[in-house]
Amino acid sequence: MRITLSQLEAFYWAAHLGSIHAAARHLHLSQPAVSARIRELEGTLEAKLFERSRQRVSLTETGMSALRYADQALQSSRQLEHFRKNRGPSGKLRLGADECSATVGLTAVIAQIKQHFPSLELEITVDVGSVLNQKLNAKELDMALLTNPSTGPEVTDSFIGWMPFAWVASPSTPIHGSPFRPKDAGGMNIATHSAPSTLHAVVASWLSTGGAIAQSLSTSNSLALIAKLVAAGHAIAILPVPLLQEMLATGVVRTLVSTPRIEPAGFFISYMTAAQSSSIDAIVELARDTLLRLNFLTPDRAANLSALDRGDRALARAAD
Repeated sequence: MRITLSQLEAFYWAAHLGSIHAAARHLHLSQPAVSARIRELEGTLEAKLFERSRQRVSLTETGMSALRYADQALQSSRQLEHFRKNRGPSGKLRLGADECSATVGLTAVIAQIKQHFPSLELEITVDVGSVLNQKLNAKELDMALLTNPSTGPEVTDSFIGWMPFAWVASPSTPIHGSPFRPKDAGGMNIATHSAPSTLHAVVASWLSTGGAIAQSLSTSNSLALIAKLVAAGHAIAILPVPLLQEMLATGVVRTLVSTPRIEPAGFFISYMTAAQSSSIDAIVELARDTLLRLNFLTPDRAANLSALDRGDRALARAAD
């Protein structure tokens, strides 16, 4: 029996989203259909790809190896589907991005769009997620890269991965408690985005797990300013991990090993449904593939949390 793209898609999305139910919802299929395709693939490969529990699936060692090949095959298929012979869409694409994706991955995304669609004019807007949501719903943007969209029925939200977060502080800032817990944040100045925002919600949610409330909160709509406040020792903050790489490498800030772990946020490419076409589909896939290739996002929630744990332990050892 030959392996089909539909089998690989079912396997790919079940692995990345962590459940058959989530994969079925993403692919607009029934759960039995997704399960059947995965069983067919396992039969063809004569290998068990998943360990199954009541609600979740996790990759076996063989499944992890198979996922790399599935990813390559699906990426090649998408590239072939979107192949163009010296032509492409023209006009203007109004593209929005939150500050983290703009700082870390947007230039690479733009380079890919311009390479495949050289006649397309880009109009870029960088802002916080709440503003991007408003602009999408008001039809002032065609597409946006953002976390946890709250868009209306005229906008399609395409999930592409998980955005990890970490507590950060200046090396000179005294931190009481290791691991860092909600009660340890009492009396410390915390810098974050203004509400409503994903970052503000992440901070509030983490503190509430220990029954804590921020006593001193500095808010700004600029991640760059928040990072500078942390580096100067004026505050501590929860920040997106992709934004921290250079600052961590130079020792300007340090991450705090925290308990409980900070839940990642879903990252999406949202676009006007009415504008959907093969070109829009191609741009969505280009952006998804570019951000995942840059490790801007993690494709699997469980793998994301494990990776953060490993990173926290390594940083803790380096600090000793």
